[in-house]
This record gives sequence, C-alpha cells and structure tokens, in this order.
Amino acid sequence: MSAQAPSRRDEYAKMTRDEIVKAARKLYADPGYAQTTVEKIAREARVSPATVYAQCGGKEGLLRTLMDIWTTSPTVARIISDSAAQSTGRAKLEALAEGYAAHAAEAGDIMRIVERAGPSSPAAQEFLDIADQRHIEALEMIVEGIADNGDLAEGLTVQDAARIIFFHFRNPQFVLAVDAFGWGVDRAKRWLVDRVAAAILKD
Repeated sequence: MSAQAPSRRDEYAKMTRDEIVKAARKLYADPGYAQTTVEKIAREARVSPATVYAQCGGKEGLLRTLMDIWTTSPTVARIISDSAAQSTGRAKLEALAEGYAAHAAEAGDIMRIVERAGPSSPAAQEFLDIADQRHIEALEMIVEGIADNGDLAEGLTVQDAARIIFFHFRNPQFVLAVDAFGWGVDRAKRWLVDRVAAAILKD
C-alpha cells in the first residue's frame, strides 16, 4: 500500500516550520540566543509569535531543533561509513578529519550557536551535553573499527580513545586551528590527525 501524499495543509505547515527554523538559525547566530526573542523570530519568519510556539516550541524548542539538525545530519552517518571503509587506523582518522571539515562547513554556525548559548541557558547547556554525548558515541563506533584492525594503542580503551579524538577535533579546537591560527582547513586537518594518531594508534 503506497504512502498517502501529504496534504496541502501539511505542506504549508512544513514550509512555515522551515521558515521559523531558518529565522531562528539566523538570529541565534547574530545577535545571539540570549538576545533573540520569540517576537523577533516571528517577525523574521513573517508569522505570529503564537505560531512559533505552536510549530516549534518557542526559543528552547527551536534550539533543540537546531541541535538535532547538527547531530543527526546525514553527514554524520557518512563520516562513520567513510571511516569504516578504510583499512588502517591512520586512514580512518584521515577520513574522520575530512568528515569534520565537511560537517563544520555544513553546520558550524549551529555548533557555535549551541556552544555560546550554553553558559547563559540551562536548556542550552542540556542540549550541548546531548550533542557532546552523541558526538562521543559516534566516535566510539569509529574507534571500535580501529581496535578491530589491531591499530589501537596498547592499554587504551575505546572510550578513552574516543574522548581523545573529541578533545582534539571538537568544533572550538577545529575553528581555533583553522581561523585563529590562520592555518586553513588542510593544515589543521593534517596537524590534528598527527596529534590524534600519536595519542591513540600503535607505533
């Protein structure tokens, strides 16, 4: 039995929700989450404040939606798949670095929004904690592949190795290497892969 096509009303509701999320993404980036009100989001999306609450759950609901966009993007699954396809630990880390660069280009603004909102908002901090946990769980899947290859350093657990990768590659460090140091993406990837490889791979 074929799935029923969405109704015109459903299509309109999705379009409205997409516009609200787009408006929140823009405003949370500048002027920032704390400075953005539901009224400002509604004005940017050209809907009523009541619609923002009904469709997206207000400011916190929208921040959760953005966090989900960041952490459940198809890019995440592709990074895991690309890493799994590599035959050595070093190659898996290089595929991971390529994936980090692609994910930062796609959702780096959302990462910064949630990271910056955390200190001033308990809800934002909760969402950031969820994002970090999802991140580490994905890294553990990649490290398990490195361990299965026999490339993981002796005495290092999968969990600790995943946290070492997380420490080096999470977005603030990646942005620091790329932008603040002025290294650019390619040099930053090489440096981070070298550091992580030295920390978690067998000699």
